Amino acid sequence: MREVYKRRIGYRGKLEEISYAVCKSFNLGEFSSNDLILIGYEDFNFALETTKGKYFVKVFANFRSDKDCQRYVDIVAEAINAKVNTPKLFKSEQGYLHKVEIRDCNLRLCVMEHIEGQDIFSLGETLNPSEMKAIAQQAALINSIDIKPQPIYDSWAIVNFLEEFRKTKKYLSARDLELVQPLVQEFKDLRIKELPHCFVHGDIITTNVMRDNKNKLWIIDFSVSNYYPRIQELAVLACNLFFDAESKTKSENNLNVALEEYQKKIKLTDKELTALPAYVKLAYAMHIIGATYATSVENNTSEENKYWLQQGREGLEQSE
Repeated sequence: MREVYKRRIGYRGKLEEISYAVCKSFNLGEFSSNDLILIGYEDFNFALETTKGKYFVKVFANFRSDKDCQRYVDIVAEAINAKVNTPKLFKSEQGYLHKVEIRDCNLRLCVMEHIEGQDIFSLGETLNPSEMKAIAQQAALINSIDIKPQPIYDSWAIVNFLEEFRKTKKYLSARDLELVQPLVQEFKDLRIKELPHCFVHGDIITTNVMRDNKNKLWIIDFSVSNYYPRIQELAVLACNLFFDAESKTKSENNLNVALEEYQKKIKLTDKELTALPAYVKLAYAMHIIGATYATSVENNTSEENKYWLQQGREGLEQSE
């Protein structure tokens, strides 16, 4: 299993070698143990325990440029300064972004505070109403950060629906095609460029929200954050953390509760409120498209990938 994840960073050695290097470079004490984190599609993440404590280490995937890696740590630093509930960063002599060569492999990484708890996906739980309000507050806080980072392409992002649908259409089942095809015109009708834009996390989902041992919620992984239509944040929340597979009414009520809380800080325009239902459907469609492509082309048969495919189908069926 570890070899699959190591391919993301082109590394063939032992994880302990990276751990020793991190301990030394970040002055984290003596190495005790490490544990590979299996959730996520892109980077190589692991928990590191030392004589000084426990830390989260993100080794950036090979497909990311040095600018992409620097972009990531800069964005996290901005979120921390804005008092978003996200783990703090640690510095080496190089700064937040650290580069090291191990076994002729050039690695780019950062070290963050380790949260004692689990992500919502691994817990297999749902958020209670007060937690949904808290996440809506965090979303508004993030969307208030006045930055416009260099754009990166995210194949799961709603704004890329048309391109990803064309690429994945041939792999979709007949039923999935039936669910997704009608959204092509709805996407075109949205006139996305005319919607208010802002800085958006874009991936506040069950795998990127952690509940710690004191029941505090933390938002992690700003890898795909971008300058997007503002309602993208809410649509992603609606199609996952606020989705109730058993009840369309509950799904709608959850979103309404979040909207009320969100708008205490950011008031949406009438145009945004009108566009939001279609945007939510497109978010479900991106689950189907992204997970289908991952299965058919990348041979990803993980439980996480199956989860997104199922939720995309359930969401669009609920929206019919």
